[in-house]
Amino acid sequence: MLNLKIVIKYYLFLFLLVDSISGFVRVYLGISNPIFNIGYWVRGPILILFIFYYIYQIRQKKLFLDEILTLVLFIYFILNMFLNYIEFPSSRMISENILYIFRFQFLLFLFVFIRNRMHIDESLTRKIIYINFIVFTLNLFFGYVFGLGLEAYRFSGTTKGMFQGGNPVSILNLIFFTYFVLDNKFRKQVIPIAITLFNGFAIASKSIFGFIIPIFFALKRKALSVNKLVFYTLFIFLLMISFTTIIDKTVESYESRFGINIQKSINAAEKVGGLYESNIMNKIASVNFRRYASLNEQMRTSFSDIKTLFIGESLVGQNIFWEERGEFTFRHASMDFFDHFFKFGLLGLTLFIWILFLDYKKLLQQLFKKDGIIIGLFFLYAFFGGHVIDSVTSGSLFYFILAKISQSGNV
Repeated sequence: MLNLKIVIKYYLFLFLLVDSISGFVRVYLGISNPIFNIGYWVRGPILILFIFYYIYQIRQKKLFLDEILTLVLFIYFILNMFLNYIEFPSSRMISENILYIFRFQFLLFLFVFIRNRMHIDESLTRKIIYINFIVFTLNLFFGYVFGLGLEAYRFSGTTKGMFQGGNPVSILNLIFFTYFVLDNKFRKQVIPIAITLFNGFAIASKSIFGFIIPIFFALKRKALSVNKLVFYTLFIFLLMISFTTIIDKTVESYESRFGINIQKSINAAEKVGGLYESNIMNKIASVNFRRYASLNEQMRTSFSDIKTLFIGESLVGQNIFWEERGEFTFRHASMDFFDHFFKFGLLGLTLFIWILFLDYKKLLQQLFKKDGIIIGLFFLYAFFGGHVIDSVTSGSLFYFILAKISQSGNV
């Protein structure tokens, strides 16, 4: 008999490899048909297994509360799709929405299954992190050195390897960095940490500035002792003296790469004169201008229509919302919780947040520990960056760590 726990364990080992192969098929073979997407052939059967598994658990009356809520949310997603189809009868409402719903529902089933039905220990976590980190790094290395894969954020000279989304790649690199920096065996993690710095340079995402957060907690927890800091400071000082030219060029290169990303948003904000009456708010918003502008438009529509407020416009409705405004590149605010609200309304968002924070007390207990900091960074990026917790690329790791926190303290 097929053991679903074993299937999920091996999926967690290889989820980035699956996305790498999917990216290769799309980029180099030019095949975008879902039939030839290995991601669908891997996650699709697992989703079917989840559905049959939970149907069986319903008959046995052995469901946990979060599993019941997840099944309710699944039913709501389907009803939401048909309600929006009635209002806008287009084949897109079915074909595009159903794929998104299945992908997102896969992540939710994955989350509640791991949380309730699997045992997570540090050995399993370490294997999942290291195997996926190797796949992740090889993608970025070959992308940067040999030009294989896709550019990150459409900036020449950057890379996100074979992965389709820039934000999932950015947050994963930040999470890997956080895991290694806050690891109890810090000295053994110098090489992985150095690799994450290279990866950050290759991606050229603004998330590189988020590295300061885990470093702060590492200092606070004395993962970096005073003696170690003195040693590293002297070591870096000697390097700076010996390789001043190299250091200067490296700093200049980093500034130019990440500066492009920031300047792009600032220029867009300056063209329209800002979003707010407050100059301070305008300066803050200018760094992430496109998202704030999109957010304002979406929220204005949501609160002006009772139907949109409570059940949303669905994924396709959100896309059409932006297409009608002549925007085909960015069809969402790219801020996960706000996008979820616009897609599925207040009802969908409430159910989703209920599932995520069902074990909020344990989350608060872990807030300043390694797993809690990792999840905090995920939430922070999802709130301001988007495409993080509904992406199978980054979401698979997000829901695994969140499930791990839920098991903390269990005997």
